[in-house]
Amino acid sequence: MTNQQKADMYHSLLLRHDKLDGKIADIKSEAAGMELNESQKLQLAKLEQEKSELVRQAQNLLNL
Repeated sequence: MTNQQKADMYHSLLLRHDKLDGKIADIKSEAAGMELNESQKLQLAKLEQEKSELVRQAQNLLNL
């Protein structure tokens, strides 16, 4: 894999990570200072897990 391909893939991972951050912010803003309901908590946990996977992929990419 060339450095350009790595850079493109890394950029794609960062964009996906930012989109997940936006979704997380949207869910938290829905609660508007109140406690999150169970559905929101489950959604947040899933999104956080997806973010962790993206970070792991980025780290693996940098180690190639």
